[in-house]
Amino acid sequence: MLKKFGYLILLIANIAFSQKNEPVPLGNWRIHLNYQNVNQMAEVGDKIYCATSNGLFSYSRNGGNTERLSPINGFNGYDVNTLHYVENKDLLLIAYNGGTLEILQGNIITQNEDIKRKTIIGDKRINHINSVGDYAYFSTSFGLLEYNLLKNEFKNSYLNIGPGGTQIEVFSSAILHDSIFVCTKLGILKGSLSPSVNLSDFNNWTFSKTATINSSYIASFNGHLYTAIDSQLLVYQQGSWSSYEPGNKLIISNINVFHNQLIIGVYSKHIINEDAQGNKTYSNVNILNYCIIDKNNEYWYASPFNGLVSKSGSSEINFYPNGPHSTDNFSFINADNKIYCTAGSFSSTTYAPSFNVNRYYSFDNFNWVDDQSSNLTQNFFDYTYMAYNKNNSQLYMATHTRGIAVLQNGVPIKVYDTLNSPLKNRNNQFCIISGLAFDKGNNLWVSNFDTDSSLLQLSNKGVWSKYRIPVKQAGPIAIDDRNNKWVITPRTGSSTGVVFFSDRGTVTKTDDIAIALNNNKGNGALPSSTITALAFTKDGELLVGSDQGYGRIRSPNSILTGGNYDFERIIVSVEAGTNLGGYLLGSEYINCITLDGADRRWVGTNNGAWLIDKDGETILQHFTIDNSPLLSNNVNCIGIYNNTGEVFMGTDKGVVSYRSDALPESKDLKSIVIYPNPVRPDFDGDIAITGLENNTLVKITDINGQLVYQTNSNGGMATWNCRTFDGTRPATGVYLAFCINSDGSQTGLGKILFIK
Repeated sequence: MLKKFGYLILLIANIAFSQKNEPVPLGNWRIHLNYQNVNQMAEVGDKIYCATSNGLFSYSRNGGNTERLSPINGFNGYDVNTLHYVENKDLLLIAYNGGTLEILQGNIITQNEDIKRKTIIGDKRINHINSVGDYAYFSTSFGLLEYNLLKNEFKNSYLNIGPGGTQIEVFSSAILHDSIFVCTKLGILKGSLSPSVNLSDFNNWTFSKTATINSSYIASFNGHLYTAIDSQLLVYQQGSWSSYEPGNKLIISNINVFHNQLIIGVYSKHIINEDAQGNKTYSNVNILNYCIIDKNNEYWYASPFNGLVSKSGSSEINFYPNGPHSTDNFSFINADNKIYCTAGSFSSTTYAPSFNVNRYYSFDNFNWVDDQSSNLTQNFFDYTYMAYNKNNSQLYMATHTRGIAVLQNGVPIKVYDTLNSPLKNRNNQFCIISGLAFDKGNNLWVSNFDTDSSLLQLSNKGVWSKYRIPVKQAGPIAIDDRNNKWVITPRTGSSTGVVFFSDRGTVTKTDDIAIALNNNKGNGALPSSTITALAFTKDGELLVGSDQGYGRIRSPNSILTGGNYDFERIIVSVEAGTNLGGYLLGSEYINCITLDGADRRWVGTNNGAWLIDKDGETILQHFTIDNSPLLSNNVNCIGIYNNTGEVFMGTDKGVVSYRSDALPESKDLKSIVIYPNPVRPDFDGDIAITGLENNTLVKITDINGQLVYQTNSNGGMATWNCRTFDGTRPATGVYLAFCINSDGSQTGLGKILFIK
C-alpha cells in the first residue's frame, strides 16, 4: 500500500509540473481585446474596476493581477459606459450602453433592464450616477432618473425638463442642501427636492448657470458645488458662481468626491485634490480620462494608452490584461507555433484602401505580441490575406496598399512591390494584393487586384511568372489537392463569381486552362456572383459561401473531364419525423469557411458562427451573442490554432476564442498528451487526449484492465467526460488510455490520474 501511495505522489508531481502550460479547458471561451484605453474606474475593496473602450476588467491590489470581466464570468457584456460604487451599501453599479444596469454586491450579480426596455427614440446612454442615502440619480441621454438602491427599481423619471418642456440630455448631477443640480449642454439646471415640488414639470427647473458651449461635470463637497462649464472650473458658494481654477481652456476629465476629498482630473495636466480643510494640491500627470484617490491616499488614473495607472509621487505603474493592440481583424493563420491575425480592411464598395495602421498581431496561447516595426514596411497599410511557407518558415502578408511583406519569426525581412517584382498598381495608385496561397510545390500564387496580369506565381526558386485569367479583379485563392487554382472574383460587375485555373504543372502557358464559373447551370450554377469564401474538404469537395447562402461542388475536378461541377445547396430536415426540408444555413451571408482537424466546417456569418459536422449536413453548434460570449453576431473570419484546437472568431467588435474538441491528426501515436492531468475533484469538464491519428479508437480502463469508457477521436483529439459507462465519476486512481489507429497498425498508451 505504501509503495502504491508513493507512486501516486510521484505521478502527481510529474503531471502537475506539465500542467502549467496546458491549454484552456475544452468548451471554454477566452476574450482577446485591447484594454489599454480606460475610460472610468471604481475602487471596490482591494480591487479597482476599470471600464475600457472594449470591455471591463479589475485589478487586485492584494494579488497584483488583472481579470477580464465578461459574459464568461457572469457579467452582462463588454460595452460599459459608467461605473459607480456605493460604499455604504457595497454596491457596484455598472451601466452598459443600451441601458442595461448591472449591480455587483460581493460575488452576486443582478440586473435591471428597465432603461433598456423603455420606449425611447434615440440613445439610452447612462452618463453619470450620483448616490445619496438610499437613492441614486442617473444622468442619461434622455433625462434624469431616480433609482431606489434597496429595491433595485427606478422610482421617478424627470424627462422633458429642458426649456419649454423639451427633452434634454443630462451629463451629471449633484445635490446641495435641498436642491439638485444637473449639467446639460445649455448649462446647469436647478430643481428643489421638496416633496411638494413636481420635478417632472419643466416649470420647476431653473437655470443656475447658463452655458455657451456646455456644462459637463458637477460634484458637491464641503457645502459647495464644483463644476466644469464652458472649459472653465467654477465653484458655487453662498448662492453665486465664481472661478475655482484659472484658465478658460481646461479639458476636465472628471469631478468626484472620494474618501472625503475632492478630486478633479484635468486632461494632459494634473490631478487637483482638495481636502476637507480646503487645502489644494496638484499632481502632474500625462493624459488621463478619469482619476480617483483610494483609501490608502494613492492616486489612480485612467489612461487612453496605458490602461490603469497607479501614481505614487513621480512613480507610475500601469496595469491592463494582455491583448492585441486593436479590435480590428481580417484573417488568421498558423505560423511559428502561433496564430497570427491581420487587422486590415478596405472599402466593400470601391475596394479602396482604408489605411488601417493596425498591421497584425500574434498569439502563442498565453500572450499577444504586436507587429514588429521595420523601415521596410513603414508605408504598408491594410494587411489582409496571409500564406505560410513551412519549408522556410516564412510568412507572406498581403497588403491593400503596397504589395507583399515577408516575415521571419514575426519580423519583416523582405517586401515585394512594384519596384522589385511584376506586381502593378491599380489605376497607378495602390498595389492591391487580394489573395495569397502556396501550392504543394511551395510556389506562391498571388492575386494582384484590377491589373492586366491579375494572377501571378512566385516560384520556390524566387522566379516570378504572370498569368492571364478571364477577369482583372482576382481575389482570394483556394488550391485543391491537384494543384488547381480556384480564384474568387470580387466585385467584378459581371456574372462571374469564381475562376478555375490550371497550368497543368508545366511552364508552358499555351496549355493553361482558365474557366469562369457563373450562375448558369452547367457552368457552375453559383448561387450568386458575390462569392465570399471557398474551402476544400479532405474528400475534395469544394465548399462555397456567398451573400445568398452556403453549399458545395461535389466533384470540382469534373471541370476538366466534362462532368458535373455545378454548385448545389445542401438540403436538411427542418422537422424530425417529417419530409419537410430546407437549405442548410438558408440564405445567410457567409463571411468565411474554415475546416478543423476533424474536417468539420466552421462557418462565419452575419448571424453568428456555425459548426457543421464532417458529414456536411449536421449542425453541431450555432454561437450567437445570445448563447455565448461572442462580441457580435458579425463573424468576419475564423482561425483555428493548430497546437490546441482553439477556434478564434474575429467579429466587427473584436476577437474571442472557443476551445473546441478537434485537432489536426498526428502521423503516429508516439506523442500522446492528456489534459487536465491530474483530474482534480473540482473539475467536471471533458478530458482531452491528443496526439492521435484521425478516428483513433480510445479505450479507457482502470489499472486492473476493467473498461470504463470508449470513444473515437475527432482528428487528433479524443475527449472523455469524466464519467464511466454507468454515468458515475471514477474513483481515485490511475487510469490507462489505450489508443489504436483506424487500421490497427499503430498503438499508444496514456495515463490519467483521477483524484476524487
